[in-house]
Amino acid sequence: MRTVLHCSAGAPDAQRHALANAANLLADETVALSAVAVVFNGDGVEAVRADSSVADDVRGLLARTPEETNAADAPSIEVCACGNSLAGRDIPADELVYGVDVVSSGVGELTRRQADGYAYVKAP
Repeated sequence: MRTVLHCSAGAPDAQRHALANAANLLADETVALSAVAVVFNGDGVEAVRADSSVADDVRGLLARTPEETNAADAPSIEVCACGNSLAGRDIPADELVYGVDVVSSGVGELTRRQADGYAYVKAP
């Protein structure tokens, strides 16, 4: 099973909630996951700035080990940021948390992943 979480919220508490949802999903032994992606767009891209108040949460999610996910085969974990949202806020890619992927558009990425069979979860 593959899941994509979507966060467009600018409030740090909502961004933390989205990241916690991803971490909780990865830790759920009853869900056979092969991939989890979190896509930030709109005001949500502020979460993936290297100096944001939730940057350590982003780093922690990206650094999860197979033992922490409770999965026999560790699922892939991706955090993506909308390139359009970054450009609209004049945020260069080199100011993002290391490991965050910049995608051309957040909604395009969500559409592609859903077409590829990812379950969609709207996080705050």
